[in-house]
Amino acid sequence: MDSNVEQNILFAQPTLSVERQEVAGACVLGLQLSLPTLVDDMENRADIAFNGWPERLYVLSPEGKVVYQGGKGPYGFDLEELSQFLKTYLI
Repeated sequence: MDSNVEQNILFAQPTLSVERQEVAGACVLGLQLSLPTLVDDMENRADIAFNGWPERLYVLSPEGKVVYQGGKGPYGFDLEELSQFLKTYLI
């Protein structure tokens, strides 16, 4: 993304799971995310199952059903909306 280049946020494409986890950790810190974050495996199974591009925030029920789908990220993430949803959903 042009904005990443402008802000000097550049990472080599990960080829190993541990590298992918390191990049994800840097993104969590840089975006100041305070929610649990999962990293897809190197076969991109979550991406394939949930059409994860662009990034989205999802909440799955214990049965695996999508009960919340956020806006297109990372700029469409609405953590307040997600927080309100979780407060209602978890009651």
